[in-house]
Amino acid sequence: MPIPKNIRREHILEAIMYIDEHGVPHKRESTKYDLLYNNKRYPPKYVIARANVCANGEELYEFSGGDQTNDVLKNLGFDVRFTLDTIPALEPKARAREYESYSDIIRDRIIFEYLFHSRTHRWLDEQIIGLNADESRGYQSMGILHYIGLRDKHKGIFQDMSVIIAIEHLRNANNKFPLVIASLERTLGANNNSLNNNDDVKSAKVEYEEGKELLRLHKVRERDPQLIKDAKKRFKKLHGELFCEACGINFEKVYGERGKDFIEGHHKKPVSEMKDGETTKVEDISMLCSNCHRMIHRIPMISIEELKKSIKLIWVGSH
Repeated sequence: MPIPKNIRREHILEAIMYIDEHGVPHKRESTKYDLLYNNKRYPPKYVIARANVCANGEELYEFSGGDQTNDVLKNLGFDVRFTLDTIPALEPKARAREYESYSDIIRDRIIFEYLFHSRTHRWLDEQIIGLNADESRGYQSMGILHYIGLRDKHKGIFQDMSVIIAIEHLRNANNKFPLVIASLERTLGANNNSLNNNDDVKSAKVEYEEGKELLRLHKVRERDPQLIKDAKKRFKKLHGELFCEACGINFEKVYGERGKDFIEGHHKKPVSEMKDGETTKVEDISMLCSNCHRMIHRIPMISIEELKKSIKLIWVGSH
């Protein structure tokens, strides 16, 4: 049943006054969103229900909450926000094997799809990591999420919300979500780079479907995170420093102490070209900065040599 169109702002204010005087019935409390007014929070759906008494003489029951209710209130000039109390605390597990086996790019996409699109572990394994879900059974994505502390109660919790607002709520929540916030900030930053207007970025929902395209992850020896560490040591021993093999950036020279030993490891041979049981050696790992690493993995994937030919250096200085 649609919300009657004759409900006006004054009816909402009367409903708020009623709630201030009589309170909110237990079963009518907020579940996901709150209406904020004079530094107080009210359940949006119950506010509309009581506002209909003022407008049409009876309490409204058969109508949808969520976007339908929130849009009516927002159009009348009210502030509707996510209910902070409904963000469950994290329940992290000590096992870090799956989490450390994948890059930030993979982990960030898994976290985003889980929180914003309510994806299953099997879907995440197949569509993001590129595994056969019947074989992996979703255990890789589950391991990543469980290490952070994201469980079933967090699945889809930010559905229909922009990333920037979700970050705001996580920062204001009573519980701490450092890894989740850092991941969403990287997701937001990646999305910002694809938009030309910063104002658009602030209001945009980061929603993307890649259809049948899969981001394939390269295999590492038993998914051992030590591989990249050993590859970095070998590269530094050979060249005396760590730098991007595509654009040449040395993070320590650019960012000082903060950039020391910062670089990403890139697997030269795609998983699609590997045979069953094939392993990865440190010699198979190249050093790349985050930007070049992402450019190489864009569809269609290209080699470091091909990327180097396309790089255009822009020198910025005082003229």
